[in-house]
Amino acid sequence: MRELIEALCACSGVSSREDEVRALIQTQAEPYVDSLRVDNLGNLIVFKRGRKSTGKRVLLDAHMDETGVMVSGFTDDGCLRFQTVGPVDRRTLIGKRVYLGEKRIPGVIGMKPIHLTTKSERNNLPKLKELYIDIGAKDKAVAKTQLSLGDVGVFASEFASFGTKKLCKGKALDSRISCAVLLKLLQEELPVDCTFVFAAQELVGMRGAFGAAFAEKPDIVLCLDGVAAEDGPERTEDKVGITPGGGVVLPVSDRFTIYDRALFLRLRELAERENIPWQLKAADGGQSDARSYQRSRCGAQVAGLALPVRYLHCPTEVASLEDAEGMLRLTRAFLQSLEEEEQ
Repeated sequence: MRELIEALCACSGVSSREDEVRALIQTQAEPYVDSLRVDNLGNLIVFKRGRKSTGKRVLLDAHMDETGVMVSGFTDDGCLRFQTVGPVDRRTLIGKRVYLGEKRIPGVIGMKPIHLTTKSERNNLPKLKELYIDIGAKDKAVAKTQLSLGDVGVFASEFASFGTKKLCKGKALDSRISCAVLLKLLQEELPVDCTFVFAAQELVGMRGAFGAAFAEKPDIVLCLDGVAAEDGPERTEDKVGITPGGGVVLPVSDRFTIYDRALFLRLRELAERENIPWQLKAADGGQSDARSYQRSRCGAQVAGLALPVRYLHCPTEVASLEDAEGMLRLTRAFLQSLEEEEQ
């Protein structure tokens, strides 16, 4: 799975500009599926028949998009003003490399040098309007020949393996590992009929999933996503939270969703039966596409599987390939349990 994750992470897919990611997924999925389409929001919606039809519409979801930046202005000396796309922590931006626009123009996010700042400025987190992107243009006119207002950029963070517990680092791991899991399942014989949604615009309001929920009318939904790891140096002995390499996460609830109790218990039982390491996640400030599916029409039974990710939504994230394998195994077991229930 490592090679597939690396290929997906190399794609650019800022929210609402997921074309490159979607094209790769479509190419990989097409030989194995019964139908495939792209809707008006940019979701890639795939249907594959399984050995059984349960009588219920089963849907698996993973979002394709990633955080990034958008050009919002030009300075006289040829630098770019910008806004962030998605939930980006501006503390992580200074000095980061980006690729901008379709031509992947390289740039560096900068600000006033520390040697020229006042004591007050050094003691405060810089505002976004104080940052800029340097693309090496000599003036505004040259910069405008390279890029236009509204062009988006992705962080230049290469995928690589490192450390113990089969850790990997790169951009957009929280979404692309989930997409890789669904792709691997699509290449197998499925136990039950299943719709796969590779959703657009999750990071800017779960918009793609909202449209897919009404179009596909699912009864049972399993959402795959990333979740913030809690194993940083700030942890205390009495509060050690979820960690990369500790297993796939079973969320009970998040900011907007209380997950279906019966499905949660089923996933927990399957993880124990199959000896798949798992971790528990109670309510936090996160959110996922589950919100859109659960609240659509008359509602749907929704469960979640999450991948622990350090530095979630930062230019470089860290996750465990062992957790990714666990997510794949547990998702496969979940579908098999639906077939067993039908029998």
